[in-house]
Amino acid sequence: MPKDGLVYIDSMGYLMRFVKLRLICQCLSTSSLLLSGVVFANPISTDGECLNISPTSSNLVKTSIATVEVDQSSSTSSDLADMAGLYNESDRVIGGLTSATPLVEYEVDPNYFILPNQKGLCARPALLLTVGYSAIKVSVDREIPRESCIYNAIYAHEMHHVSIYKNYIDTHVKQMKQDVDAKFNGSAYHFNSINEAKQYMEILGLIFIQKLRDKFLSEVEAEQTALDTQAEYSRMQLSCPHWH
Repeated sequence: MPKDGLVYIDSMGYLMRFVKLRLICQCLSTSSLLLSGVVFANPISTDGECLNISPTSSNLVKTSIATVEVDQSSSTSSDLADMAGLYNESDRVIGGLTSATPLVEYEVDPNYFILPNQKGLCARPALLLTVGYSAIKVSVDREIPRESCIYNAIYAHEMHHVSIYKNYIDTHVKQMKQDVDAKFNGSAYHFNSINEAKQYMEILGLIFIQKLRDKFLSEVEAEQTALDTQAEYSRMQLSCPHWH
C-alpha cells in the first residue's frame, strides 16, 4: 500500500506501439551498411544543368490521426495491468489504459533527369511525409460501474492522454514542415549512375526520417509521462471519496 493509505487507481497509462516504425529502423540499418561500402563524390551539384531543372513536386507534410476507439467491455483491471507491464506491482489497480500506434510514412520524389552524352543524371528531391497515429485506443476496466464517480474520473484522465497525442501533432506539424524544407530545400544533386542516385536518395530519406521519428516519440512520451504522477492518482481518488 502507498504511504497515504490509498491503493493506486491508475487510469493509467499509455502505450506507444512501433510496428511501422520498426520497419523504418530495419531499413535504416541495411542502408547504413550499404553506405559504408559506397563513396559519393559530393553529390550536391553546382552544375548549371542540374540547377536549372525545376522540381516536379514540392515538399508536402500531412497529418493523419485515427478515430479514437473506446473499449469498455473487453478488459479487467488485471488485463490492463498485463498490457501495461505492471502485473508485478500488487499495489496498482489499473482502471484504464490508452495506447497509440505512431504513424510516420514518407516518400522521396527524386525528380531524376538523365543528362545527355553520358554525363550522368540529376536529382531535385522533394519529401512527401505523413505523420500521426494509425490507431488510438482507450480501454477501461469493464468491472467499474458506468457513470460512477471513479469511472468518470478514469475516463477523463484517459481522454487527457488522447489529447496529448493529438495536441503534439497539432503543435509540432509547423516545425516538422520547416525541418523538411530545410533538408529538402530544392538542392540539386549529380550522380554518375542511376543505382548510385537511388541509393543516395534512399539513405537521404531514411536518415532524415529516423531523426524526425526519434524526436517525435521521445517528446510525446515525455509529455505522457508527465501526466502519470502520484499526485494525479491521488487527486483522482480523493475526488471520489465513496469509491471502494
